[in-house]
Amino acid sequence: MLGKTVTMFRSKEAIANKNGYDKDAYTYYPILIVGAGESGIAMGCRLKEVLGFDQFHIVDRQSGIGGTWWINRYPGVACDM
Repeated sequence: MLGKTVTMFRSKEAIANKNGYDKDAYTYYPILIVGAGESGIAMGCRLKEVLGFDQFHIVDRQSGIGGTWWINRYPGVACDM
């Protein structure tokens, strides 16, 4: 993509809590990154560094970040990817 300009759609609506503390309340994020492994974390870093965009949320089904490397954190367990 040499010579091409990358543009990003910027939402007019930023991170915001909707409906306060109602039972149907939710938080709006313009960008949702699924997976807190190496690629998900790298995507968040690139969004912030290159585009200056920090209106995102990274989610993962595990309780920690790191993806496969977080799951295989016990001594003697290795991950070969």
